[in-house]
Amino acid sequence: MHQEFKFTTDVSEFVSHSGVKLSYGIKPLGEEFFIWSQGLLDENGIDDHDIEFYKWDDLPMFFKAPERSDVPFDVFSASFYLITRYEEYLPQVKDDIGRYSSKESIAVQGEFILLPLVDLWVKKLLGLLNRESNTLIKKVQKVKTTVAIEVTSFFKYKSRGIVDNGHFFYGDLKRFKIRNALTQIIVLLGFKTDPFQNYDLLINTIRSRWQHGRKMASSLDNMIFFFHLGNYNRVDNGISFRSRKYREAIKQIGDYLDIGLRYSFHCNDKEVKQQGKKFEEISNRPLQKTMVAYSKISTPGHYKRLVDLEKLEDYSMGYESMPGFRASTSHPFYFYDLDYEVQTPLLIYPYALHYKSISGKMLNGQKQIIQQLKRSIEQVSGHFITMYDYAQFEQGLKSHATTILEYIYEKEV
Repeated sequence: MHQEFKFTTDVSEFVSHSGVKLSYGIKPLGEEFFIWSQGLLDENGIDDHDIEFYKWDDLPMFFKAPERSDVPFDVFSASFYLITRYEEYLPQVKDDIGRYSSKESIAVQGEFILLPLVDLWVKKLLGLLNRESNTLIKKVQKVKTTVAIEVTSFFKYKSRGIVDNGHFFYGDLKRFKIRNALTQIIVLLGFKTDPFQNYDLLINTIRSRWQHGRKMASSLDNMIFFFHLGNYNRVDNGISFRSRKYREAIKQIGDYLDIGLRYSFHCNDKEVKQQGKKFEEISNRPLQKTMVAYSKISTPGHYKRLVDLEKLEDYSMGYESMPGFRASTSHPFYFYDLDYEVQTPLLIYPYALHYKSISGKMLNGQKQIIQQLKRSIEQVSGHFITMYDYAQFEQGLKSHATTILEYIYEKEV
């Protein structure tokens, strides 16, 4: 059932309307459904706002309404504040690699980092509007699950330079890890596969969940590989994009799965274009999906670089250091540039979990966090996106990474 509605700023037209009405402003115009406006959406520029937390039944809220309001806070301004990452435009303390610190976010301070709070607000607001208008408007959508894999280095030993391999070998000997040193020699001599060479396992994991082993438009499960193609430096010291084996592997994986570009840690305007061109030359497809190394977005700097590149999807919106919803939503949204006050065509897919943030926990502890995230996402028919580093699937590594990967795709947890 479609419910027709109309927006108006004409007070006389609004007052004379005899049907269901909703107003948003400083005070109500009558007995209509009214939501108080804090004023954020009418402001020009960026200002530091005092954030105090309250409760809307069982949900946290801020920008509390001082008087009568059918929703006890400015739900529109609060949602805008969270999704646009307003707080990341303000002066801030960076972490040790120059990223916005998760501990600085109001989601952590307000203890709702594990909730897709904007989605839950919308769901609750929709329930109020349904009761007010005596209708049943609902969004029918099934939960999607995506695992995104950040390929920092495709091989651990193969196709790497003498300096890197010498550094690894010396480090293993210095720490008396003789077995690792021997493994390195055997791999370089060609008698054993590289410990990182495990993409067949990952491909088979997702293909087993697709009908006939192929992703269809209706598929709810997905996996994306993001490949690093930037120049070698102290931080981005993986396999060179010039490696023939690496380029062939990118094409091979692209035959089965979605693939994208992992922008390098030190990436300026020029390199954004250069790396995008490399990806298209190697993969023989247009660049669509991207992420930035270690989720170092530096809002809005990196996103501004991507706006001019059409039809891009970015998967960097999340925290490596802790699970949760950086933008307080589990749904994709368009990047809104607060500096120019304009919505851009850049579509952001926020991830709820980076495996790094839970890898040190016992298996049951990891599963409990997955359960909590998935159940909250199921409430709002959202998109559960998990990020992995490719090295976390290293052969012989004592880790629950593969077990958790399969658990993430399970429909019931």
